[in-house]
Formats: sequence, structure tokens, C-alpha cells
Amino acid sequence: MDKILKALEKAQREREENSETGIISDPEQVENNEAAIEDRQPELKIISTATEKPAVVTSSAISGEAPGVIKQKEESTGIGFSASKAEGAQIDPKLIVYHEPESIATEHFKLLRSRILHPLDEKKIRVVLVTSAMEGAGKTTVACNLALSIAQSVDPYALLIDADVRRSSVHKMFGIKPQKGLTDYLHGMAQLPDCLTKTTISKLTILPAGKSVPNPAEIITSSRMKDLIQEAEARYSDRFIIIDSPPINMASEAVDLAKLVDTILLVIRCGGSNKTLIEQALEKLDREKIMGVVFNAYERPSGKYGYYRKGYGSDKRY
Repeated sequence: MDKILKALEKAQREREENSETGIISDPEQVENNEAAIEDRQPELKIISTATEKPAVVTSSAISGEAPGVIKQKEESTGIGFSASKAEGAQIDPKLIVYHEPESIATEHFKLLRSRILHPLDEKKIRVVLVTSAMEGAGKTTVACNLALSIAQSVDPYALLIDADVRRSSVHKMFGIKPQKGLTDYLHGMAQLPDCLTKTTISKLTILPAGKSVPNPAEIITSSRMKDLIQEAEARYSDRFIIIDSPPINMASEAVDLAKLVDTILLVIRCGGSNKTLIEQALEKLDREKIMGVVFNAYERPSGKYGYYRKGYGSDKRY
């Protein structure tokens, strides 16, 4: 925990030193000014807790480009279930892995993907929970980009589950309007194949949150949810499950979900996070499961790595 908090303080100091770049330092201003957030090209800083010396990478989290239109291909979900097709959907510009495949941002998500597919301690990782201490940290953006990156690799398939049923947004990121989702399945009102949605990425399937329910904590912590994760994980060895969870300090079911996964990524918005709330979140989680912390909206110090605007080798000379 001390390592994580010290890293957060260091990032904050670097951010304050670069205040002339237009960084928003007031947490309330960060939460209430989405336009300003997009204008200043926020970044990620991933602090891994899996090694003695943390590995740090930075990448753009939000792009200002226009959304892309996807054309759905009819393919298997790769997890043993059929799925409905999302036709003519628009992918959110925040999904940098889709819109800028050769960017350094996408490359950094690949680094994070590599830590999951090939963990240093050789511990099996199949189910990843992406969460935050509070709302507005950007956990959904991270979860969606990570799932996209995994699906784009050679062999693995990815299932992205929107378990933040109180404030679902995964379907919005992919520009789809699902009729059914996770809550419908957990309530026994729909079969799983009817709740899955196939994206334009051939190996990425989404399980949207579904309809709003009055008892989200009860259904998310039900045995049916546990069985769903176990079944999806057990079918094939090359399937990875990414779960977008509610914030740890704002929904009781998030703590229970954390017990069902192999590893956890905690997303923190640099300059817009409360240290006390971060400490509280860390105390509620199994520290052995925390793979790392993702600093969202992290601003690189001026002049550092400025020539890495595109991915290494993207400017081909032949």
C-alpha cells in the first residue's frame, strides 16, 4: 500500500510542476468539465505492484478523433455461446486501441496486456477486475481498451462484462443499444446467448449490464454470477474475462466481485482522487490480487519522451 501511495504522491508532484500545461488540479473541476479533460489529452501511468521495482508506462487515454463506424461480422463469440450482432454502431473516441492502433498509447495497453497474458510469477490470470476508489476515475475506458487489446492479440479471446449495473456505460463506449444484458440473465429472464453482443473485433464479446434493477448488490453477488464467471473461464484456456466493476467505495458488490477474480487493476485519476478514499479502497481489497494501479489523466513532465508520438517502427521506410 505504501508503494502505491508514494507513487501517487510522486505523480501528483510531477503534475503540479507542469501546471503551465493547463492541467486541471481541482478534483471537482476534473469531474465536472469533460470537455477540458478531452482537450488536454489525459494519459495513463501504470504502476505494477507485481515486481519489486514497479514498471511504469504512460499512454494517452482519450483521443479527440471522431468515432469510428463498425460493421459487424458474423462470427463465434469464442466462449461457446452465440451472440447478437451490433450493426452500424459507433465506437467512442476514448477507445484509443481501436482508433489509433499504431499509437504509443495502444502500445502501452499492449504492455499491460502482456503482464496479464504472461505474468512474471507464472500465476494463471484469466479473470481481471478493473475498478476504482471513486467514480470519475476512468475505469470503464481502461477496461474497454484492455479488452480490445487482448482481443487483438493472436490467440486469446476476450469477454468484457459490464458489472457496474448502477451506472453502466460499456455499451455506450461501443455504440450499441442492447435489449438484454447481465441483470436479465442473473434474474433468469433471458438466456446467456441472448444477452451477449458481438463487436467488430472478431474475438471480443460484450455482456452489457442490462436493465436497471432495484437490488444490484443482491444479484451481482448471487451464486448465478459466480457460476457465470466459472463457466466462461472453464470452457477454454485462451479466453480472458475483463470485468468493469463499480467503484470499491461506492458499491458493496464490488468487494464481493473482487473475490471472484484472479487479479485486480485499480484506476486512479491523477489530481482528482482523494488519498483517504484510495487508502480505504486498498484496505477492502486482497493486496495479493492487486496487479497494479493505473493513473489516468497523468500528464508527462514537459520534454520527456516527446518524440514517441507514434508507436515504435510505425513510420515505415520501404
